[in-house]
Amino acid sequence: MMRRAGTLLFAVLAFGGASRLEGQTASNFDVTALCEAAGLTSRGTALCRDVATAVELTQPEIGLALAGGNPVLGTASPIGTKFRWLPRMFIGGRLSFIWAEIPDILNYPEASGDPVGKVDLSVTMPQLDLSVGIFDGFMLNTTLGGFASVELLGSLGPVLLPAGAGFQNDATGWGLGARIGVLRESFTAPGISVSGMYKSAGRIRYGNVADGDDAQFSMNLNVTSFRAGISKSFVAIGLGFTLGYDHYSSDVAFGVADELGNLVPVVSESAPADVSSGRWSAFADVSYIVLFFNIVAEFGWQETQTLTTSNGAEFQSGKWLLGLGIRFSL
Repeated sequence: MMRRAGTLLFAVLAFGGASRLEGQTASNFDVTALCEAAGLTSRGTALCRDVATAVELTQPEIGLALAGGNPVLGTASPIGTKFRWLPRMFIGGRLSFIWAEIPDILNYPEASGDPVGKVDLSVTMPQLDLSVGIFDGFMLNTTLGGFASVELLGSLGPVLLPAGAGFQNDATGWGLGARIGVLRESFTAPGISVSGMYKSAGRIRYGNVADGDDAQFSMNLNVTSFRAGISKSFVAIGLGFTLGYDHYSSDVAFGVADELGNLVPVVSESAPADVSSGRWSAFADVSYIVLFFNIVAEFGWQETQTLTTSNGAEFQSGKWLLGLGIRFSL
């Protein structure tokens, strides 16, 4: 049965592999042309390009914390309903951590040949999760149920950004979506499901030229997340594996300081640039189960992309996620 379930999950995920997008960033503007049109010095032009690089690195990193891994922490089994139409619910909370690094655009080197520094970032997101079963699905046979079941998903929480690294504010993230059941977990079969969610966070600001920084940028963040997962419980321990794809989009504005320390806006908030990217990801959940209460640890990986600064330094976006949480079944 586990082999059949694995084959079924592979079929569910195959459509994603057929149209796989590499970890790349796209935008509706020419960074080089904009930086040159701003009338900057050679140092200012290099800084301008590296601000765009910092944006492209930051978007998927914070986006991973917002998107998270398994939308219902610890399980891929469809929740279903209690008695025909009466909903069943999962309520949970999680704490997600990601670590990243971006070029130091706030203290940019004066000489063009000097190396660009690195800033280490740690992003934390506490989040409340809710899943409500609204359709129990169909029985395929006496032990295989939950096919085409439907549940609604919701999430809410703050994106906590490190002020010491240059961020000017935190943001609030929220999400809505749905999960479709493929198989409900039973004694002989694992739980399998696919889901989609739209998540969004308010405008994030990094750096402030008025306070003496060499550059600044701001961006909102929207994430369209798709997940396909499989899970199975073994007495008091549960294991789950999830494959995901996230599409990130942001309205971005940025500027740099001139020789006198005044702001030169390269892209304004009134006419922002659209920057988008896509990443594949994978997650593993380990649960400790006590009746209707679960304690879950989640480990995640995001597809990497290597970007190069003006002086040739390499930075990578897309690394690791660690999550800890609890889930109640009602």
